[in-house]
Amino acid sequence: MSLMSQFKSWMERQRFLPSRAGIFVNRDFIIRRGLMREVGRMTRHFSGRILDFGCGEKPYESLFNVQSYIGVDIEVSGHSSEKKMADFYFRDTTLPFADAEFDGALSTEVFQSVPDPAAMLRELARVLKPGAPLMLTYPFAWEEVEMPYDVARYTSVGLNRFLEPAGFVVEQTVKMPTYIETITQLFTLWLSRTFLPWRKRSWRLLSTALVIAPINLTGILLGRLLPNDPRYYHNCVILARKRA
Repeated sequence: MSLMSQFKSWMERQRFLPSRAGIFVNRDFIIRRGLMREVGRMTRHFSGRILDFGCGEKPYESLFNVQSYIGVDIEVSGHSSEKKMADFYFRDTTLPFADAEFDGALSTEVFQSVPDPAAMLRELARVLKPGAPLMLTYPFAWEEVEMPYDVARYTSVGLNRFLEPAGFVVEQTVKMPTYIETITQLFTLWLSRTFLPWRKRSWRLLSTALVIAPINLTGILLGRLLPNDPRYYHNCVILARKRA
């Protein structure tokens, strides 16, 4: 593999699974790095046959050490269908699987776009075995995306009113990152949209490395040094389990 091919492969990985050096090429480094860490930390609860609901490009598949990893998605959404890596597609709230077919499921950054979360969680419970884990990540403080499909924002307990009636017990709730990091990430996002909207990739990379990265790094350091207020954050990561 040539050096250019290796660089392109590395750049592609930095989108969702950024290394420390990824701060210089990924303007969303704070939120992406945080999600990668929390998803990776919870993968120890998963084994066997796993379902990725709303899989998109399956960005976190490589973090799981499981028997099989199946992705399901809808064909028309805010994501480009060309990049989707779904093994199956579904319509409405009916998944194309048998009852109790999976040993676990995850859904990352999807439920803000689900019109009927109660029905969808009941359907996920149907295809999971008793006691199977379900991991959900969803945004709290983030801009509107993939309109008109982005329909909701939930607090750390916002989905509980749907999870519990659907047959799940919430075991862990993580709010991330810190208050200061959240403000920093939103500021750099605004900055890149307003003053650094470079269309050429080379200029985008340069502005990210020279302008965005130092600000993000400062926010990360301040987030570690200053007291945190857990009431403001980017994302929730929830680990629930289907009742046995």
